[in-house]
Amino acid sequence: MLQKIDKKKYIFFYLIILIILSSIHNSNFKYNNFFIIKKVEVIGLNKADNSFLENKLTDLVGSNIFVINKKSFELINSINLVKNYNVKKIYPNKIKVYLESAVAISVIKNSNELVILGNNGKIIDLKTLPKNIPEVTGTSDMKKVFQTIEIFNKSDFDIKNIEKINFFTSKRIDIELENEKKIRFPVDFTIDDLNFGFKVINDEKFNKSRIIDLRIPNKVITYD
Repeated sequence: MLQKIDKKKYIFFYLIILIILSSIHNSNFKYNNFFIIKKVEVIGLNKADNSFLENKLTDLVGSNIFVINKKSFELINSINLVKNYNVKKIYPNKIKVYLESAVAISVIKNSNELVILGNNGKIIDLKTLPKNIPEVTGTSDMKKVFQTIEIFNKSDFDIKNIEKINFFTSKRIDIELENEKKIRFPVDFTIDDLNFGFKVINDEKFNKSRIIDLRIPNKVITYD
């Protein structure tokens, strides 16, 4: 009689363990499903471009939100219209991608072809040519153009007042201002050279000068 009672106790004990394990398994299953991504939302570009990028990121839907990392969004780096982006996880199951759109900084003219360079250093596709940015001639080297405009942005010049930047094979440039005045800079010019040119062009002594030539160190040559 004692053995039958002990067997019943063991059976009851194992049933309790089985129920507990089953409950834990079901709880984990629900927990994992709770953090499955259901939507990826893109914000920052126009409606069509946002939707295009959302479609590119649909592979993330169905993934666990905790396994999503920076590598999951590497394809955004291939979108030329984007300068920067930030990803925010909206728990439990949503991702928001905030984009900073690239802005045009120059129009590059090469072999009768026009391309628009953005402030991310990439060619960007716009429906209309932007205004108040310089037209660049004499080179198709995007990196060189980008670096040159970065130098101008650090100088006293306002890039919006520059109509044209002409590159030469000698590695020097000329700029033409919106008032049709032209400045010739030396090879491997620096921010100091640009600031000196800005000072000269605003000096009353050179008001009538159409061309300011700064190619020779410590000399200002003018042409009316």
